[in-house]
Amino acid sequence: MLGEFVCLNGKFIKNEEAKISIGSLEFSYGFGVYENIRLRNGRVYFLSEHLERLLHSAKMIGLIHQFFVETIVQWVNDTIVKNEVKSANIKMLLIGGQEPQLYIMLLAPQYPDKKIYRDGVLVNTYQFERFLPQAKTLNMLPSYLAYSAAKKVGAYDSLFIDKKGKVAEGTRSNFFVIKNKTLYTPSVEKVLDGVTRRTVIDCAKQNGYKVAEKEIKLKDIFKYAGAFLTNTSGKIIPVRGIMNYELGIKNFDGICDELKNLIKLYDEYLDNL
Repeated sequence: MLGEFVCLNGKFIKNEEAKISIGSLEFSYGFGVYENIRLRNGRVYFLSEHLERLLHSAKMIGLIHQFFVETIVQWVNDTIVKNEVKSANIKMLLIGGQEPQLYIMLLAPQYPDKKIYRDGVLVNTYQFERFLPQAKTLNMLPSYLAYSAAKKVGAYDSLFIDKKGKVAEGTRSNFFVIKNKTLYTPSVEKVLDGVTRRTVIDCAKQNGYKVAEKEIKLKDIFKYAGAFLTNTSGKIIPVRGIMNYELGIKNFDGICDELKNLIKLYDEYLDNL
C-alpha cells in the first residue's frame, strides 16, 4: 500500500492495523462489494460514478449500511491528503454485517506496458456465467481461476463464455468488437456496467462512432475488424488474438485504424475532463 494510513469508516488507522478478523463470516463468505478508482497526478477520475456503483452493488446483494456518496467523497479526498500521494489506485472495500466496514486504501498504480497499445494482447476463454453480474462483489473465485488460467498460457486475461457460446466480459474488464466505426458490446443487463465502459461509449458517440448492444458469439468474433477490453487501469486495451481450445490461437489482422483512433480519442477525452 502507499502512504501510512487507511481510512476505516471515516477514521484513519495505520496500514498495519487495517485487518479483518478471521472470524468475520461476512468476509469469508464474500458478503461485500468493492471498487477500484484511478488517481493520477492528483486527479481522481469518475469518483461519483464509482461510488454510485459501489452503493448499487451493495443494494443488489442486500448489504445494509450507513454510508452516503457525499460522505465517502470527503473520506476519499481526506485519504489522499493524509497520505500525501499524487498517483495511486484507490481501493474501497465495503463489508457487510452488524457493523458494516468501509475501507479506503491507496495501492501502487499498475501501468500497462505501452507496447500492448501498439501490439494488442492475447486473451484466453473460460466458460462461466457470473451470478449477479451487475454487482461488483467479493465473490471472486471464478474470476481468480479464469485469470490464473489465462496467465498460465501467456494470455492477458480470460473472456467469460456462456453455455451458448456468447462472450460476456473479461475477469476484470468489459468487452467490445468494432467494425465500420461501430462498437458492439454485450447488453448491460448481462455484464458489469463498467465506468470505463460507460465513458468509452460516451467518447465514441461524441466522435462519430455508433454503439450497439448485441450478443457476440465467440465463433463470429473474427467477422469484426477488431476487439478490445476496457477497464480502469488499462483504459482501452486492443485484443490481438483469441486463445480457445476449439479455435487454437487465432489473430486479428493487426490493430485496425478505427480502434487506434478511438484509443487516441479516449486519451484526449480523459485529458479534457
